[in-house]
Amino acid sequence: MGLGGHLTWTAVARELVQKSQVNNLKILPVEASGNNIIKVIQSEIFSNNPYFTTDINYEPKFVLPMNLSETNYCLSDTPERAYHRYDKHIIEQICEYYGVNTPQLKCELYFTEEEEKKTLNILKQNEVSSNFVVLEPQTKDSYTINKSYPFYKWQNIVDKLVEKNICVVQVGQKTSAKNLKGVINLTGKTNFREASVIVSKSKLLIAAEGGLMHAANAVGTKSIIVYTGFIHPKMTAYENNLNLWIGEGHGPCGMKSLCQKCEQDATAHNENKIIDLILGELCE
Repeated sequence: MGLGGHLTWTAVARELVQKSQVNNLKILPVEASGNNIIKVIQSEIFSNNPYFTTDINYEPKFVLPMNLSETNYCLSDTPERAYHRYDKHIIEQICEYYGVNTPQLKCELYFTEEEEKKTLNILKQNEVSSNFVVLEPQTKDSYTINKSYPFYKWQNIVDKLVEKNICVVQVGQKTSAKNLKGVINLTGKTNFREASVIVSKSKLLIAAEGGLMHAANAVGTKSIIVYTGFIHPKMTAYENNLNLWIGEGHGPCGMKSLCQKCEQDATAHNENKIIDLILGELCE
C-alpha cells in the first residue's frame, strides 16, 4: 500500500473515532494475522494526526488492521490483473465494514510549522509566484503502467498554460521524473509531505490518478484528475474534483502489463479538453 492508500485510511480513522464517542480514543494502525499484531504501521502520512497513535501501549486505542481481506478494495490481485470493487469509493468500502455508512470522503494531513516554513522557503528560492498550479505528470508504474497519460500531451498542456502566463510547478520523485519544459521544476526537491504543502498553496492540481490526488483532497485544493481505463473513477474520485475518465470506452480493465486499449485511449484523447478545464477553473 502506498501513501495514497494511507491517506484514504486517515478518513476511516477519523470516522471511527468520531463514531465511537470515546474520549481521547486513538487509532493504532497495524498489520495483523488473526488476533496477533505483526507490526505497527509507521507512515509519514499519519504524522501529527490527532486520530492516530503508534504507541502500542496507548489507551484508549482502537487496533485497526490495514491488511484485512474484508477491507481490501481489490477483490482479486493476480500478476496479470487486478479485480477491484467499483460500486463505492474505497473510503466508503472500508467504513462499511466497520458499520459507518455515510463517511465524509475527506482525507487528513497535518503539517508542522517547520514543514510549512521549509516549503515556503523552497517556493521563494525557486521564485514561485503566489498564483500557480501544480502538475504531476508521473504515475507509479511499479504496479501498473496503464495509468499514464502521454508525456508529450502534458508538455502541450504546459505550453498552452505558459502562453497564458500561468505559472506551472512540476513535482514528483527525481528517480522517475521526466522534466517538462517551461515549468518551475521541483522534482526531487521535496518529499511527499512537502509536495502536499505546495499543493495546499496552489490554485489547482493537475495529475493522473495517484497519491497526490488524495493529498490535494486533504488540503482542500481542487484537482483535475485524468483517469485511464485502468480503474473506474467511482473507486477513488472526489466530488469536488474534475474527474476526466478517458478510458470509459473499455475500462476498467485492471491490467498490469501494457493494455493496448488504455494506450490507444490516451493517445487518441484531445489534451485541449484538459486545457479548457484548467482555464475554466482559473478564470472562475
